[in-house]
Amino acid sequence: MQLTYKTNKLQKLCENPEYNKELVKKYGVEVAKKLPLRIKELKAFDNLNDVPTCLPYRRHKLKGDLKDNFAINITNQYRLIFKNKDNNIIIEDLRNIKDIEILEVNKHYE
Repeated sequence: MQLTYKTNKLQKLCENPEYNKELVKKYGVEVAKKLPLRIKELKAFDNLNDVPTCLPYRRHKLKGDLKDNFAINITNQYRLIFKNKDNNIIIEDLRNIKDIEILEVNKHYE
């Protein structure tokens, strides 16, 4: 899949090894190790339907205020939230979602 990011800072945290110290400080060692791997793995999938719904990824559609977004697990506590890049188009078939925008890394239930 093709990935874009909500902010340049988020992209650097996710993809640039030079920002590892900041990643550790903000999210902890476990997230700092797993987040870059999740990003590489997302890029390797052809489309959103290929991202597994079982652990360790646990791709799922969000509800409530985040209802148009999806998430995958980074760790048991942290998740990566993203959406279809062209969010104006509602796509029911996840095989057609090949471009996503990474919105945030957050602690689940906070």
